[in-house]
Amino acid sequence: MKLRAATRAAHERVDRLGESFDLASPAGYRAFLRGHGAALPGLERRLEAAGVGRLLSDWPSRRRTGVLLQDLAAVAAAPPEPVASPGLHTRAQLMGALYVLEGSRLGGAYLRRRLAQSQPDAPAAYLAHGAGEPLWRTFVEWLGAQTPSPAEEATAIAAADATFATFETGFRQAAREAA
Repeated sequence: MKLRAATRAAHERVDRLGESFDLASPAGYRAFLRGHGAALPGLERRLEAAGVGRLLSDWPSRRRTGVLLQDLAAVAAAPPEPVASPGLHTRAQLMGALYVLEGSRLGGAYLRRRLAQSQPDAPAAYLAHGAGEPLWRTFVEWLGAQTPSPAEEATAIAAADATFATFETGFRQAAREAA
């Protein structure tokens, strides 16, 4: 699939917004978590309503809403107002959304190291979720075994872009609230 190349611009926008939060500051980290909290729970609910467990049998171990809410509580932040999530109904849409969510775990590992340098006692269960597990590798293997038609591939790309846009909206909302 061409997801990585096709969604590069959306991915870079979200990365820039995420990196704009000062993880060295408790307030900046709280806002960062709130940005994720505005996007992730709704996306995971949409995936579950569409039957993601039928596609990925290990879905329960991939779900991160619980640890995100724990970290939000630990930094004394209420769960934020959720932003709108894209409709996810087809296998192709699920593939696109999952690509973004599973890939974000890789970025989380990098951010966890940055956070540990400046705030070693900060709660980081969300950023550490899946550490030491082969979640990305098994996801990429699963994704590579899919044989989408050209129309399904276009649908997966559109869903990935919409998922990135959900995080972009969540980050913008969190930045406004923190200002």
